[in-house]
Amino acid sequence: MARLRRDAALVPFPRELLDQVVRALLDAAEQAPISEDGFAFGDEVIDDVRLVEGRHLAAGARYRAETDGLTADVHVPAWNRVGESRIEAAVVSGGHTVNLRLDLRMSARRLHSVRVTGDYQGPKPFRGLRRARWEGELRAEEWWSLLGPKTSPISVRVVHPFAFADLQITRRKDKRGHWTVRTTTRFGGRSLIRPFAAVGLLIARARIRRALDEGFTGAVSAWNTEVPGMAKRGMQERLDFKHRVTLKAVSREWAEEYTAALHQGIEGLRFSKGRLAKKEPGAFGVRLLKGKHINPGTRYRIAFVPEDEVEPLDVHVAAWKLDGPNRIEFNSPDDAQAGWVEIDSARRPTAVRAGFTGSFEGYSHVTASAEAGVERWWGASPAPLLTGTAENPAGEAALTVDRVTANDGEWTVDVTATVKGRTWARHLVSVAGLLLGSALTKSFRESVDTYAEKWNTAAPETGAPEQAADSTLRAILDR
Repeated sequence: MARLRRDAALVPFPRELLDQVVRALLDAAEQAPISEDGFAFGDEVIDDVRLVEGRHLAAGARYRAETDGLTADVHVPAWNRVGESRIEAAVVSGGHTVNLRLDLRMSARRLHSVRVTGDYQGPKPFRGLRRARWEGELRAEEWWSLLGPKTSPISVRVVHPFAFADLQITRRKDKRGHWTVRTTTRFGGRSLIRPFAAVGLLIARARIRRALDEGFTGAVSAWNTEVPGMAKRGMQERLDFKHRVTLKAVSREWAEEYTAALHQGIEGLRFSKGRLAKKEPGAFGVRLLKGKHINPGTRYRIAFVPEDEVEPLDVHVAAWKLDGPNRIEFNSPDDAQAGWVEIDSARRPTAVRAGFTGSFEGYSHVTASAEAGVERWWGASPAPLLTGTAENPAGEAALTVDRVTANDGEWTVDVTATVKGRTWARHLVSVAGLLLGSALTKSFRESVDTYAEKWNTAAPETGAPEQAADSTLRAILDR
């Protein structure tokens, strides 16, 4: 058996903040709209998850979830959000079985302790080897005790028929406003493997110690980096993101010539035997279903590759005119998705609008709209270039792109986004904002920087708008 002990100084996590997180998760669970029919998501009922016995989150309640060959049965033997609760779950998929049990103890509005136990059993052959059990516990009252914990308030243990590992974390005397934490890790062999494991641990001891030291150091660094930000943010009902970038500027005249050239380039696309002529098949094909190319009333079908993985898209030309309105409508064959894009004039555009409604994998009942105020962008007091919103029964999001300044051929642009949950989901948004706020902010900034880099790479300095329009069209067709 090997034993490793390490000490570290950690930024304290506020006790009240932990209790707020737990209460938010309890609120979300209790307010979840689940019944015998399924999970109500707006006007849709998802019957993959449903209540099969009792009342929602009352003692004796049972649930079943079924999807893609996986079945999960959940039982609630006890539920008291100010006392003791227990949830048991059994998950089965392809001969693999996982059993879980969650024991939660609250002291009124404060978390007292939480304990998670479980086991895994794999299918034949070698069922005896393909199994494990585990347990983990956090005793919050003991961790935050003024007298200090007498044992290890945080512990994790994993046991295999031939090996085991456990971790114990103890809070010692605070120093200079930091927790002094001691971690003790033990691991070794069991049963017939025990003597062989002892030899292996002796040989690889230095390598194992180095790997654990690196992991421990990384975990401590991540904790001390993230926790101060969490404590400062607290629980927020809305997530706000903002990032400033610098873009190459183009003139209004250039943009108008580019739009007109793109419009004319689409008109010049060639069809052969009802299909769009392309040098290479690429990721999609376009078939002319009705009418003449790009006339009002014309219909197309866009088939993506591979066809059995992505549904085709039906496209309808509602309006098409160089000096007038243009509108393209699209929908999936089953009308599960529908949208439109319109521009008031290709020669001198002032506004571009788009909308979408429908459902797709991972989301449901999404309604989105966006508007680009092209004319306002070059004004003396520019309004936002782009405003967009998206919403579904779980929440709503908004995006705004503002021009701050325009100097020396560059635009300084602010990109702002907000996310807000609704009903039961607002509690989850608050928790996500607290725990993942830094990661979400980083991801948002990286996404904005990526699009800014693409713009700055593609935006012309002296190139003709006709060439840029042709390059845009080629890039789309050659995908």
